[in-house]
Amino acid sequence: MNAVIKSVGVYLPEFIATNDALKQEHGLDTTDEWIKSHSGIAERRIVKDANLLTADIGYFAAKNAIEKAGISPSEIDGIIAGSMTPDKQFPALACYIQAKLGCGHAFAFDITAACGFIPPALNTAALMIRAGQAKNILVIGAEICSRVMDWSDRNTCILFGDGAAAILLSASEDSNRGFIAAALASDGNLANILYLNTLGAEASFLRMEGTAVYKLAVSELEAITKKALENAGLSVADIDLFVPHQANIRIIKSVGKRLGLAEEKVMANVEKYGNTSSASIPIALHEAQQKGILKPGMLVAMPAIGGGMNWGCVLFRW
Repeated sequence: MNAVIKSVGVYLPEFIATNDALKQEHGLDTTDEWIKSHSGIAERRIVKDANLLTADIGYFAAKNAIEKAGISPSEIDGIIAGSMTPDKQFPALACYIQAKLGCGHAFAFDITAACGFIPPALNTAALMIRAGQAKNILVIGAEICSRVMDWSDRNTCILFGDGAAAILLSASEDSNRGFIAAALASDGNLANILYLNTLGAEASFLRMEGTAVYKLAVSELEAITKKALENAGLSVADIDLFVPHQANIRIIKSVGKRLGLAEEKVMANVEKYGNTSSASIPIALHEAQQKGILKPGMLVAMPAIGGGMNWGCVLFRW
């Protein structure tokens, strides 16, 4: 048995904050032109309802994925969630989503990897399915980044957006589809360039050394993608669609160029949503599918980097 991506569900807040609107609301000393030129971001979604929790938006995305797959919550064997904005230190966000979905027998745990969540989460879920431990696993990234922004830090607060997305991995006998390989890495010595203090603590805002993160992302996302391909006995030429973490258009384009990928093979939608952290890759997958860019049989490479610092790349045949 292999693990295939059966469906992708999303939840995107209704409120759209353009660069100008964000500048006006928070009194930021910046311009729409500057934000676009440095990040490629034109707008992002924001959760405005203070009563809406991260578990709620994760649940909405998971429910959407389950409905698209045409299965019932009782068929879900496990939930792996990731968020840098969980509602509580513990229990895990995945446990709250499990309760909301009503899939009582499913295991549930979180992976703390912030923006780097998708590669280790998909790798873990796929290997569990291959081992016969589960048939259907939800991988859910849910973020309300706007609640951990320091709105006086103009270089960071303009980059992030809110949203949630869920990938449903299912067991399949189709040998032409599904999980192929992954490569994962980390360097805890770099933890201070991107972090968020314990929620509720004084100054619990996301902090980032943008230049250091940029340099690391460009070099390591290229290297880890090549490593994943090497692990699978494949080459860059085999990639049909490159769907990286949507952090910054400059990072996305630089990595694509270093890999020698044609522009049409690189999926980018950061201009509409900003950096949605753990949710960014599945949101991009959903959009690529909706636009007809993502087609059956394509080899999809999904690299990401996040706080830790940790990074990885996972390969799937769509």
